[in-house]
Amino acid sequence: MVLKTHRTLRDFIKTLRDEGDLLSLSEPFDPKYEIAAVISELGKRKAPAILFEKVKGSRMSVAGNLFGTLKRLSMALGTDEDRLIEDLIPRLEERVPPVLISEDPTEVVNVPRGRIDLLKVLPVLTHYSKDSGPYITSGISSARDPETGVTARGLHRMEVRGKNILGISLLNPPLSDIYAKHGKEGKKMEIATVIGVPPAVFVASIFIVPVGTDKLSVAGGLTGEPVETVRADTVNVDIPAHGEIVVEGYIDPKDEEQDGTLGESSGYYMAFVKSPTIHVTALRYRKGAAYHAIVPWAREVDSLLYLYHGLNFIPKMRKEIPSLRQIHFVPMTFGSHVVMSMDTDNKGEIRRALTLALSFINVKKAVVVDEDVDPEDDQEIEWALATRFQADRDLILIPELRSQPIDPSAKEGFLTTKMGMDATRPKREGFEKVDVPEEVKRRLSPVLKDLRGRIE
Repeated sequence: MVLKTHRTLRDFIKTLRDEGDLLSLSEPFDPKYEIAAVISELGKRKAPAILFEKVKGSRMSVAGNLFGTLKRLSMALGTDEDRLIEDLIPRLEERVPPVLISEDPTEVVNVPRGRIDLLKVLPVLTHYSKDSGPYITSGISSARDPETGVTARGLHRMEVRGKNILGISLLNPPLSDIYAKHGKEGKKMEIATVIGVPPAVFVASIFIVPVGTDKLSVAGGLTGEPVETVRADTVNVDIPAHGEIVVEGYIDPKDEEQDGTLGESSGYYMAFVKSPTIHVTALRYRKGAAYHAIVPWAREVDSLLYLYHGLNFIPKMRKEIPSLRQIHFVPMTFGSHVVMSMDTDNKGEIRRALTLALSFINVKKAVVVDEDVDPEDDQEIEWALATRFQADRDLILIPELRSQPIDPSAKEGFLTTKMGMDATRPKREGFEKVDVPEEVKRRLSPVLKDLRGRIE
């Protein structure tokens, strides 16, 4: 399949508008709580993406809920919703190196270094009532490895701590490793963050890739075309071109690190370890820039986590468990609850599937159902648990396994007890699901589809 390329975030927003999947609001909204509240509410249902045309205290618009449905996430990557994982699995192995270009300076507004005041220019959102401040949650940060020279990139939350001061949470490699190397040498770490990147660049930034791999080459593999890059102005880093906003600066490892609290994707306020400070040396943006907002604990994050975990989990599970049919990550569980349907009566194979699923760090609860149960239908899953599951026979508990850092109930070292539930029928006799004849379902399919459309 030839993937449609969205060269810029603006291209993708235009596509959503043309498809009727973008809601534009012309009344002014405050970036402190109000915009996040609206995006969160939209995220509770399959609502369109949203563009806040007027934002209090800023000349920029704010775009949110862009990847809030698997349909839009698939559209962003140029594939069909029902083939999202299947189409992307082989593309993840492709590498297309980025290409350096010269950016048109007439399209960019540079804020003089002595006049940088982040919150007077950027509509950075304050998401929840007990957040320690406004947080940038969609910035793709880039830094050069001092040993290999390879540019590493990642999505890291960033707290606005002053006019030209940011805090950045560096919990995960490769940027955490690069920071550690600079700290060991006592050298300043140059870093550049781009907000509002092409969709493939944003998606590639959340993947785990082999050491020494530039994630922009992964993004190029997803689209089949090289990602265009430009040189940063004040730091020695190449960054994705055509970004809506660019923030450059450096981290001095000798600075005292600070705490920052943010309402995380788990739905709880979390202050991890103390985080380093970025001293901003440059700020620029494209004329008519749109600020890309990602609200933690919203449907958009769930879609992205589904893709992230799905591309890691699904191929490995299907390779090991041939009888697997459907795999569904339960929404709003940040990838920790998974339901799988299997075509087998072999209880040993079912238990193997459950224990294998629980071996993945992100999975905390796994449920297996028969093929006659829809893994995406909550009522059918609960029905299967109510009628086919017995805890003394079908429950698996495994303590002291590694979990996700964003699970606040985890023990020290992010350890947790995981649970597997076999909700398949204990035998075929007496467990046949009630149904109407297949010929009747086929005959009524157009009518039922129309009725569902009317009531949704």
